[in-house]
Amino acid sequence: MSNLHRRVPPAINMDDISSEAPLLGRESSSDDGNHTRRDSYGSASSKDDVVVTVEPEEDGASGVPVQDGIKQADAINQVWSKAALILAYSFIFLCSFANTLQWQIMSNLTPYVVSEFNAHSLIPTIAIVGSIMSGILKLPIAKIIDSWGRPQGLAAMIALATFGLVLMAACRDVQTFAASQVIYQVGISGFTYILDIIIADTSSLRDRTLAFAFNASPTLITTFLGPVVSKAFLRGSGWRWAFGISAALFVVLSMPILSILAINARKARKLGLLSKSSSGGPWSISKLRQLLIDFDALGMFLAGGGLTLILVPFSLQGSSVNSSVAITPIFGAMFMIAFAVHERNAKRPFIRFSLLCSRNVAGASLLSITIFIAYFAWDGYYTSYLQVVHNLDVDTAGYIGHIYGLGSCIWAVVVGYLIRRTDRFKWLALAALPVHLLGGVLMIVFRRPDTNIAWVIMCQILITVGGSTLVMCEQIAVMSVASHAELASVMAILGLAYYVGSAIGDSLSGAIWNTTLPHELAKRLPEFSPDELALIGSDLKRQLSYPLGSTVRNAIIAAYGEAQRRMCITGTLISLFEILAVGIWKDVRVSQSKQVKGTVL
Repeated sequence: MSNLHRRVPPAINMDDISSEAPLLGRESSSDDGNHTRRDSYGSASSKDDVVVTVEPEEDGASGVPVQDGIKQADAINQVWSKAALILAYSFIFLCSFANTLQWQIMSNLTPYVVSEFNAHSLIPTIAIVGSIMSGILKLPIAKIIDSWGRPQGLAAMIALATFGLVLMAACRDVQTFAASQVIYQVGISGFTYILDIIIADTSSLRDRTLAFAFNASPTLITTFLGPVVSKAFLRGSGWRWAFGISAALFVVLSMPILSILAINARKARKLGLLSKSSSGGPWSISKLRQLLIDFDALGMFLAGGGLTLILVPFSLQGSSVNSSVAITPIFGAMFMIAFAVHERNAKRPFIRFSLLCSRNVAGASLLSITIFIAYFAWDGYYTSYLQVVHNLDVDTAGYIGHIYGLGSCIWAVVVGYLIRRTDRFKWLALAALPVHLLGGVLMIVFRRPDTNIAWVIMCQILITVGGSTLVMCEQIAVMSVASHAELASVMAILGLAYYVGSAIGDSLSGAIWNTTLPHELAKRLPEFSPDELALIGSDLKRQLSYPLGSTVRNAIIAAYGEAQRRMCITGTLISLFEILAVGIWKDVRVSQSKQVKGTVL
């Protein structure tokens, strides 16, 4: 833990502060010439004096005023103790536990839910819409937490995700379930994103990967617990109770971190470290216009509309691409060009154009898009494949399907240590590239019906080691060139890249599935009518109902194998762009970054 400068606005009366509760004593700091010194509370010894640094009103990198939410984050770092920081990270652990557990449950139960509505092939479409909405809405979420504060944004995301879970539990048709999935995904992705920003606010760049690894550590528990819980609900009270109980658990376990942030923000306000919000006052047309400019509403509309027009039609249409569908990506590309032009000339862009086009941000975004196009292209229907082709039950398929989540959690500690030890990150990404590419190539060879499951698992492990290293390095790459005021923006851009990649990957897997599976089933089961074949292809339970060795089950297995082979080839070819993405990075010494101040990790 490193304790950096304490700061108060120049108008604060130092005598008034010393009569209140103490700030932190024994503060280690370098002298930058921009501070005043006062005695620590209850101590006359000069060695325990606290250094208080005046808060700059503008961000040095961008030259724009520091927003209220960023000031709030800095103020919280100044007023809480090491014990409070440790307690906050314990509460973050609880949040991550609730989040990863319900994700495990949902990913295992979703195929059964949509199969109950005879819509198994709708899985990628739901995922695409949720991915696009989650990615685009990270941009306004970043603006909200920078303008209003981290606790306020976190509370909104908790409410949204909980509403989505409750709606899932109560749904009576696939349309309602799809809508609730999108609402939940937007809420939970925003919740996870804000937790990442809180971690970035409270950790030095050198130790940030280790902090992220701690945040991911509940996966070590939930990877094994989630499939068991899913199986218990599936055989017992049903998937509705699973979603309902998940909603209650999520709220209960999320309240502590929200409370400690709110309490310390209030404490900072009482100490005079936070002034009244500049956004207060009555509403007017001019204020609304200024708010739209500050939130870059036009830029977000252009980006959101462009990505939607580009991505959604692919999975919705499958092989039936008509002229009206074919033209929508063209309009989407025009929207994205307009977005780039707008961002360059906007008064208050979401992110500085020079930072957006920098080697690290552009390269990391390209890498994120590439990794997750490949991952979701070959991960589509993976747990269904394990159950149908290798005859695994739902919990065993869940364990194998979540090797990436479990392995990346463990491997993050190794990557974090190596970054901290060597003070560099690019060399790790270069070393991970061949491992990730090898995993993809071997998956083409081994993800077949006649392959022993151990070889499939080996491929997953290689992809986990290589892919998770690249993901962790790309996070450090973008944060290493940003100021504290720009952290939320660059992380939102990286999050948007992830969701764009996942949406494209889901589109590809959906298109491959919707074209390959029906064709292969019709070829192998000519005696079945088109309606019967459609029912088989859309219902996982029906597929599993045919015994191993039967003609129908063998035909289904062969169709799955061909679809998976095409998915793996597609994902591996796309992965080759990772070499370019990492190659353009600028290597940065992480110890030279001084983004955050106060009591941090």
